Amino acid sequence: MGIEIVDCDVLIVGGGLSGLQAAITLKQKAPWKKVVIADLGGGASSEVMGLCAPMSKEDSPECFIADTLKAGAGENSKELVDRLCRDASGVVSMLEGIGIHFDKKPDGGYDMLRSLGSTYHRVVHYKTITGKTAIKKYRDKLKEEGVEIQKARVVKLFEDGGAISGALAFKDGNPVCYNCPCVVLATGGAAGLFGFSTWTKFLQGSGYALASDLGVQLTGMKRVQFEPCVTVYPQKYYSFPIITTMLFEGAKLIDAKGRLVLPKGAAVPTKRELAEMIASSVADGGDCGHGGVWFDFSGVDEALFERKYPEYYKMLRPFAKDYKDLRVEVKPAAHTTLGGIKIDRFAQTSVKGLMAAGEASGGIHGRDRIGGNAGLEIFVFGRAAGESAAAYEGKTHGVISQCQEFLKSIPTGNATAQEYLQRLGKILDDNAGVYRKSDAAKTALQEIAKLGGDLQKNPPKTKEEYMVCKNAISAAQKLVEQI
Repeated sequence: MGIEIVDCDVLIVGGGLSGLQAAITLKQKAPWKKVVIADLGGGASSEVMGLCAPMSKEDSPECFIADTLKAGAGENSKELVDRLCRDASGVVSMLEGIGIHFDKKPDGGYDMLRSLGSTYHRVVHYKTITGKTAIKKYRDKLKEEGVEIQKARVVKLFEDGGAISGALAFKDGNPVCYNCPCVVLATGGAAGLFGFSTWTKFLQGSGYALASDLGVQLTGMKRVQFEPCVTVYPQKYYSFPIITTMLFEGAKLIDAKGRLVLPKGAAVPTKRELAEMIASSVADGGDCGHGGVWFDFSGVDEALFERKYPEYYKMLRPFAKDYKDLRVEVKPAAHTTLGGIKIDRFAQTSVKGLMAAGEASGGIHGRDRIGGNAGLEIFVFGRAAGESAAAYEGKTHGVISQCQEFLKSIPTGNATAQEYLQRLGKILDDNAGVYRKSDAAKTALQEIAKLGGDLQKNPPKTKEEYMVCKNAISAAQKLVEQI
């Protein structure tokens, strides 16, 4: 099998905002280095509404740190949380420097939103399209810098003496060998492995599989955050997440019995707690018809709704003739993988030349995540990864022979990747949801092991599809083995 060979100084796996930020920083710090981005598209970064930053007078990095550690229930790394929260205001300035004009109030202050788990209003945003806007600006800049973005799927990393030496990928179905001494994993999370999730099915946790295959430690993988309010009805908006900041603007969650899921005056819950409240209400006879509860918008001032959430308003308002009747049915869906590849504050892993950033990395959030911190971490640790990659000096003698040998070992058969991924999604939905039975981990691991056995007996038709399934199964095992 013929293999395309690509030589580069740094391979960034994933073209979302954490990968783009790493590339931007890298070219600023080491413009002579050749950088290639391997990206499949379909990540979560384009949906980033805003990011947390302590920009109000009453707020502070210390309060932000305390909130983040509290949400994480002590399971997060203090080192990573410290960098995340102290770098936040600098990220706002950095994004303003590239032309992102965050929403402001008449007095000139930031028009921030309060997210679940935050003491203060802290989500800085440009309308609801901060992510989309940053992606376009970054991609335009990288094009000027000559950074190539290739549509390729990386399926295997190689190391030599504890240091990165290269990678194997598939591009248009054909194998590609990357000779590179440095790799940044910005592959996103694993929510796409679940049957019901907020994100694209491209997010299959491949970075977790690639890193653990090299012996890199993963951390906190049992912590998957479920977005509490994801639409299940009307069907037109199925799997669309409804931003929970509107619960502080007058929106209500009401179950089929007319009960408020979040009582008026109740303490501000974390996303995990709200997801559990909704699941509990449904289990207690509050199912509104499709396994969820009503997200009622009628208590939100309509003018405010249209001004602060224009994309939501434009999409949802036509659904009801009378504004007082505007509501959609929602339930929790797999959203963010809170764990991931273990990194230090410089986004470095235990393998030399291997960095990780964004949702591919772990240790920042712990048990639960404050809304808006995912938007922040991609910039903070994307930048950290870029700085580390710029400073790293490694060598590679080429990995073509390893790529050839590995390719020979990949089996093919008559199955399709889709059938295995669908089975895997059901296993996770049934055993790794918001509520889990005591024997959930055991059941899930048994079923995943059987799925892996079936994959060996009847592999998919192509080598690429086989590796997709193999890496997806590996990532799923990591998600459930600690439940």
